[in-house]
Amino acid sequence: MSDTAQPPGQDSAAGGADAPRGQGNGSAAVVRYGLMKHIGEFSHDLSPSPLRGEKVVVRTERGVELGEVIAAIGEDDCPAGICRNQLSAYLKASGSDYPFKRGGKILRRANQQDIIDQRHLNESARDEAAFCRDQIRQLKLAMRLVAVEHLLGGERIVFYFLSETRVDFRELVRRLAGQYHTRIEMRQVGARDEARLVGDYERCGRRCCCQQFLKNLQPVAMKMAKLQKATLDPSKISGRCGRLMCCLRFEDAGYEELRKLLPRRNTWVSTEQVVGRVTDGQVLTQLVVLQLPDGSQVVVDNEDIVERNITPPKPGEAPPKPAPPRPKPTAEQEPDFEPDAAEEPAEVPAEAVETAETDKQAGSDETAKSEQSKGGRSRRGRRRRGGRKRGSKGKAKSGGKGGGSGRKSGGSRRSGRSRGKGRSKGKGGQGKKD
Repeated sequence: MSDTAQPPGQDSAAGGADAPRGQGNGSAAVVRYGLMKHIGEFSHDLSPSPLRGEKVVVRTERGVELGEVIAAIGEDDCPAGICRNQLSAYLKASGSDYPFKRGGKILRRANQQDIIDQRHLNESARDEAAFCRDQIRQLKLAMRLVAVEHLLGGERIVFYFLSETRVDFRELVRRLAGQYHTRIEMRQVGARDEARLVGDYERCGRRCCCQQFLKNLQPVAMKMAKLQKATLDPSKISGRCGRLMCCLRFEDAGYEELRKLLPRRNTWVSTEQVVGRVTDGQVLTQLVVLQLPDGSQVVVDNEDIVERNITPPKPGEAPPKPAPPRPKPTAEQEPDFEPDAAEEPAEVPAEAVETAETDKQAGSDETAKSEQSKGGRSRRGRRRRGGRKRGSKGKAKSGGKGGGSGRKSGGSRRSGRSRGKGRSKGKGGQGKKD
C-alpha cells in the first residue's frame, strides 16, 4: 500500500511553513474537508477572516483539498465564531479519541475555477471506481470497493474498500498507479464507515448521524435498546450499515442517568398512601409500578416514594403501614385576627312577647275544641252501635214469640228504621202462627 504524507518542504513552498501544533501565525478556523468529513483546526493569514460556510483551499496531511469553514476561532470574544476556551472544553468533553486534526493551513479562498475542478474530479472518480472494480475481479480479491476520492491537487487518489479478512492488494496498487500515474492510497473501512460514505437519509427523515456530525463511531450494545424500551427487532433498530443505530449510544447517557433515579425491581417501597413491591418502571416519565400485598397494582410517581428498601411483610402478617407524610415546616403561623367575644343574647321587645303569648293561647283553644268535637263524635258512634245491637235482639224475639214480640220490639226505644223492620216481621209471624 502506498500511503505517504507530503514532505514538510512542500508545505512551505505552497503556502508557508505550518504553524506549531494547535497554534497559528495569525487567525484560525475550524474546517471540514474530505469525503469522510474530517474536521480540524487550520491557521490562516487571510483578511478578512473567512466566514462560516465559505469554501476554502486547505493543505492537510494528505495534500491540497477543498474544505468548508465551520466557525472562526477567536481568543476572547468571537461573536461570529467560537472562542478557543469553548473549543478546548468541547474537545475535552468529547474525549481523547475524538478525531480532531491540527496543524493544517488555509491557503486561500476557493474561487470558481477550484469548484469546477473539484466537480470534474468527482466525475472522473466514477471512471476510476469502475476500472478498480474490474481489476479486483481479474485478481479475484476478497474485497468490495465502496468509494473513490480524488483530491483537488491531483496528487493522491484514495480507494475505500470493505473486506472481512486481510487482503494482499499490492498487485492492484501497481496496476492503478500505472494507469493514473499518481499516488494511490487503499483504505479499509468498516460497515459504519461505509454508511458514512454512501448513506443519505435514515428512517427518521434526517441525514445519517455518522455522516452529519458523529466523528468517533463507538460500538452499540443491545442492552442500550432494552434500557430505552425500544423494540428488539433488529430490522427496526438497525441503520443503513446493518448495525444498531448510532443514536442508541449517544442517548444512552441520559437514559442511564434517569434510570439511576428509579428504585430497583423486587424491592419494597412506601408512599404516604400505599406500600408495595416494585415490578416495573418508566425511565422517561419516572413512573413506578407497585404490586400491593393484596395482589393489585398501582402506578405512582417516583417523587411520591418516601421510603425505599423497606422490610417486606412475611406470609400471613398484616401489610406494613404506609409511611407517615413528609414533615411540614415547624414554624407556626400566628393568626392575624383576634377571636370574636362571646355573643350575649339579644333583648326581646315586650310587644313581641305579648304577641307570642296570644298566639300560644289561641293555639291551645283550637286544640281543646278539636278534642271536644272528637269526643262528641265518639259518643254518637257508641249510641248508634248500641241501637244496632238492640235491633238484632228484637229480631230474635219476633222470630220465636210471634206478634207480641213484634209489638214489644216496636215499642222499644230505637230508630225509625229498626221499628219498621220489627212491625213487618211481627205481622209475618202472626200469619204463620194462625
